[in-house]
Amino acid sequence: MSPTAREDAAERIRQARERFGLAAAPAPSPLAGDVGARRYFRQPTPGGASTLLVLYPQPASLAQANWAAIGAALDAAGVRVPALHADAPELGAALIEDLGDRDLAIDLAEAPAEDRFRLLDEAEDLLLPVRSLARAVADRNPAFDAAFFTAELDHTRHWALEKGGREPLEESRAAEWNERAGALARAAADPRATGDAVPTHRDYHANNLMRAPDGRLAAIDFQDLRLGPPDYDPVSLRFERSAESVLGDASAYSEAVLLQRAWKVLGTFEKMMLMGRPFYRPHREAARRVIRRHTSPRGHFAPLLAFL
Repeated sequence: MSPTAREDAAERIRQARERFGLAAAPAPSPLAGDVGARRYFRQPTPGGASTLLVLYPQPASLAQANWAAIGAALDAAGVRVPALHADAPELGAALIEDLGDRDLAIDLAEAPAEDRFRLLDEAEDLLLPVRSLARAVADRNPAFDAAFFTAELDHTRHWALEKGGREPLEESRAAEWNERAGALARAAADPRATGDAVPTHRDYHANNLMRAPDGRLAAIDFQDLRLGPPDYDPVSLRFERSAESVLGDASAYSEAVLLQRAWKVLGTFEKMMLMGRPFYRPHREAARRVIRRHTSPRGHFAPLLAFL
């Protein structure tokens, strides 16, 4: 972050604390962020409790409006989400419930092997009320389609195969990638093969499911919810990051959807590593294992393995 950006963020935090009646409270402490550009700060509140101050990249963003609207719809549907205590879109700031630091990834790491499938089943059960959302809620973001999936795989080519543009593929290899990745994107987006689209969280993995103080799993980072293939959230949950080690039955899910998601996140993790965030190395390796393990050796998508 540039000095100017840091100064802007500091000023917006000062204004947000004043707006939210926290100017006299102890200073907030920054929390580790994820891939997104939002920043989180744990803000002490009177009585020894805490809340989270969220700072969006810019004021009046669609992401902030979507978080509030989609979060309210999920809550009404029975999904545990962080409460929105106060919202200041003109500052690009919000005050939300602090759910603590324990996520499903920690649950999985600490649970006996025989309990891990149960934990993933518990998480997948949350998708039932997610899918009950009204079409108008899911339509706040563009639905997944072949063009969307293709653009994500273009991103993977740029970051994972071409090292952020520093090592461009030869023309023939680039053409082959485009052809084969395009076929994967079209297959993943074809409702005749994958089923009619349903409201989809879009980033439904163990690090985005918090174990709230009341014991329930709570979904976070839902601002990108949209219509997508029914298998999209389940394969994100079961074959990504920490859950990848809980060997599940991939045959129960669309191979195209599983592989499109795995190739997509591979590009994201490679980008994060190239930007100096080695935290994502284990996730990158998990994505590579998933692609190798779950690509049918003689299937339509097997030629993509050569790009690993």
